[in-house]
Amino acid sequence: MVVQYVSKRPHSRSRRSRIVRFLTLFFLGLVSSTVTFLITFFATSDYIFDRISSFLTPESNSDFSSEPSLESIKDYRPRDFLGKKKSINYDYYITYKDFNFRKPDTLTYENRTYANSTPIFYRFPRRTSILALLLIFHSCRHSAVHWFHTPERQRILGAAIDLGFACLVFQASDKTTKCWSNEGDIYQNRDVYYILKGLEGFFKDYPELISLPRYTFGSSSGGIFSSVFAINQQYPIHGQVIYTSIILPVILHKHIKNGNYPTTVWIHMLRDIEFASAQRIDMSKEILRKQNISCTSFPIEPSQLTSTIFHDRQPVITHAASQFLYSQLRQYRWLNNYNYMLHNPRQKLTWQGFLFAMVINQTMSKEVFDNIHTHKPEIYELLNTFYGEHEISHERSYEALKWLLDNSNK
Repeated sequence: MVVQYVSKRPHSRSRRSRIVRFLTLFFLGLVSSTVTFLITFFATSDYIFDRISSFLTPESNSDFSSEPSLESIKDYRPRDFLGKKKSINYDYYITYKDFNFRKPDTLTYENRTYANSTPIFYRFPRRTSILALLLIFHSCRHSAVHWFHTPERQRILGAAIDLGFACLVFQASDKTTKCWSNEGDIYQNRDVYYILKGLEGFFKDYPELISLPRYTFGSSSGGIFSSVFAINQQYPIHGQVIYTSIILPVILHKHIKNGNYPTTVWIHMLRDIEFASAQRIDMSKEILRKQNISCTSFPIEPSQLTSTIFHDRQPVITHAASQFLYSQLRQYRWLNNYNYMLHNPRQKLTWQGFLFAMVINQTMSKEVFDNIHTHKPEIYELLNTFYGEHEISHERSYEALKWLLDNSNK
């Protein structure tokens, strides 16, 4: 029995070895296939693509050595930065001459679609002369028409119009993701082609505007696209606002030469430490300044919540609903001692349960219940804006656009 047992042992070990090798090769193949799929899949997303690009593009490590800690980002405290008091006054006291913010339907607009199926939604100043054109590129999952029907975007338009900009809002060609193409080769970028063709048609309708300076305002995916469109030579751009976004790395490192790139302004959120971070923007500004290109940036702090803030920022939300939303966030410990949000509403979703109760309860009236459930999308976006990582906000847009007019070479 012993001899027989020993004689079979090498065969048993060999069999186990083959099984281990098979499982190892299978696992490696599975990992390889998964990685290949994810790279292909994420490459279709502007936001993810450029976060990956940031790691693959050579950059100075020192630019990221002073990143704020995650704890300081979560438990945010008021900071002092250059121009903070001035910016608060701008955003709090500004009134718009061309439309009434409390009556958003007063921001009327026109739209035309040109031969290549490029729609342009536009509004000209009515109480001041047209000084320049502002070409606006929306963010992913949004559309051109949103700029005329959501308060934060309306207020950016209001600031631009009061400064003398004729605002032209464009639509990305990708009807699925609604993201702009991040192709760095301007001759291969489908959205650049459509915008240029659209402008050709627009200037045939408004030939008196072709000689005016042209600027761009790009939000997120639209900001990356703006950085590409800025190098077009058919309709040169005099300056751009890049909102919570970056200059496409291939443009930043290969196409920007001495004085050949438009004046650039960033508006960024201080809680954004991964994508359009202050450190990354500072690095980009250093590159532009070495090439004698004017640039600056305007930071946005998270919002300190009050009982009226939801109504103040979205008039369709009633005072009572605003009070309820604020009280719930405090009760469920979503606010710190300074009334800044502690948690990222995109990552921690418990707020959906205590803000949007399925039935009326003792904490709310029927009017509050109906108002909150009617305006869920607006509340979703406001929570992201208040947290202050990567969301649209009208804050600092007036300053940024005015700085652009004052500092660009026309």
